Amino acid sequence: MPSLIAPTVRAAFATLLLASATLAQAADAIAWKFSPGLVNRFQMNQETKVTKTGAGGDMSVDTLLTIDLSWAVKEVNADGSAVLEQKIDRMRMTVTTSDGLKSEIDTASKEPAQGQAAMAAPLLKAITGNVFVITMTPRGEVTNVVVPDAVTEALKNQPGAPQMGELASAEGFKKLVGQASFVLPEGLTVGKEWTSTTESKLPVVGTQKAVTTYKYEGPTVQDDTKLEKFTAKVEISFSGGEVTVEVPSQESNGEILFNAEAGRLEQSTIKQVTNLKISNLKIPELKDAAGQTVEQKIEQTIGVKWVPNVK
Repeated sequence: MPSLIAPTVRAAFATLLLASATLAQAADAIAWKFSPGLVNRFQMNQETKVTKTGAGGDMSVDTLLTIDLSWAVKEVNADGSAVLEQKIDRMRMTVTTSDGLKSEIDTASKEPAQGQAAMAAPLLKAITGNVFVITMTPRGEVTNVVVPDAVTEALKNQPGAPQMGELASAEGFKKLVGQASFVLPEGLTVGKEWTSTTESKLPVVGTQKAVTTYKYEGPTVQDDTKLEKFTAKVEISFSGGEVTVEVPSQESNGEILFNAEAGRLEQSTIKQVTNLKISNLKIPELKDAAGQTVEQKIEQTIGVKWVPNVK
């Protein structure tokens, strides 16, 4: 049976490595502004609660993840695209289970990680200690991703790597970053909608497909700053796995605010609640191991905000 912690950690890694791609938002009139030496800093907070009921007993896992990241413009190409050096400056993660277990990790801490978090420590250290090089167009298209060798090596030795699916490879990281970038159409009109589709191959459950529908809501003002507002909704589905994964219900809503004058993301928030029914599971610890069914509820809130540079 897929563990509760696995999807939570997998989602954390995905969010971590896609953070810059999630920030990639632009169109002809609303574009990222690049200049050599420019540095933008962002902080991401992700809260996830996974609740399981059914075969094998009830259980829940709560995860709080905070990521401080920055990217610097290394160079601007003749076509207007930019080579960005992305750095995950710090990661803090707390995982708490309903049976009282708690694991914490802070990549800035000199103290060794405890509990299950200790298994992820080498990979997280590699991620925060090395630079990812990303090429991005003014519209937000990610055209190239260079994964550090140290991260590739850490992935090979990461406990539980099989449960991470494509994320457990450098090519998987590249694919996820490229697919998840928020690319706007060449022209925008208020009320215009468009979709973006991503697919990930995961062990046991098969292919996870996520279709995000974006809508341009028009300009808005926040704290005396004019911003461009977008909304987003995500719908997921699964197919082709060893188990059957149904999605009886799901709901999501998101808001993205882009600072056109500064040419950068101001902030974004997306909330999603997904109910899953997973059948044909094999649970070794049960007498009748095959053909079991569990239900999972995943509640997640992800927020990203721009952080002013400290002088």
